[in-house]
Amino acid sequence: MTCTVARLFGDLVARGTRSSIHAYGRGAVVKVPHPSTPTGWIHFEARYAEAAREAGAPVPRLLGIEEMSGRAASVWERAEGTSMWQHVIDQPNLSADLGRLLADIQCALFELVPPVTLPNQHDRLVSKIRWSAATVDASLTRALELLPTQAGPPRLCHGDLHPSNVILGDHGPMIVDWFDASRGDPIADVARTFVTLLGDGTSGPRHLSGSDAPTLAALTEGHLFCLRTALEIADDLLARWEAVQAAARMAEGVPRDALFEVWTRYEGTDDSAHAVRPESGAEPPPAVHAAAN
Repeated sequence: MTCTVARLFGDLVARGTRSSIHAYGRGAVVKVPHPSTPTGWIHFEARYAEAAREAGAPVPRLLGIEEMSGRAASVWERAEGTSMWQHVIDQPNLSADLGRLLADIQCALFELVPPVTLPNQHDRLVSKIRWSAATVDASLTRALELLPTQAGPPRLCHGDLHPSNVILGDHGPMIVDWFDASRGDPIADVARTFVTLLGDGTSGPRHLSGSDAPTLAALTEGHLFCLRTALEIADDLLARWEAVQAAARMAEGVPRDALFEVWTRYEGTDDSAHAVRPESGAEPPPAVHAAAN
């Protein structure tokens, strides 16, 4: 449904770089895009989330799309529980265990048949890498040559799975923020999670507020250790995918130092060879944007 409303939002539930989530009546939340978020983003994410839910993924039910202040906002069934990241903050000694739980949740998604209506992962990565090369550093074009060939049938990939996007409740986990969902290679999705867990120098990533280096390291190691075994991932292939995903993520307007470190480490070059250009004033195409981080 689409309607115009003049109601005030409820309490802030969560905030990302592309949207904010507010309480919205009993048992519901509304996702409101920030002014800088491209028109149509809300519709794309709603479509992908519903497709993933119908495929069997634990996704909150979409209740509708409403127009608020001239822009689309999506209304969702409220996922009861606490974000996995809040659990990490509250009990940092459990970081490795929660990293392993994140791996289990990701593996469960890979067992589902991806809907044909989801975007192709390879196409999304190509779009992001080209944007990175055009607006950040031309050398990143090399990432297009490094893109591995799809191995095996495509799997359901969330595309942005990190602890802030997992809600842990009494009835199991619920996964939110599905804008980057795709049909693709599970190892690429594992590598994507890795780059979302990278800190920014002395501070953690913006979407994981309150993080510190030891906590992130324990969480990341727990996550990767499980998946290396479960998916029989070779270290060299994982490193290649991490470099590709780092190059692609530079298109998303996030801090880049840690991403460049991953990229240059794989390429065997010195960071000083990459002079990052100032932010482009042009808005990336919708396929470049991450959902909420």
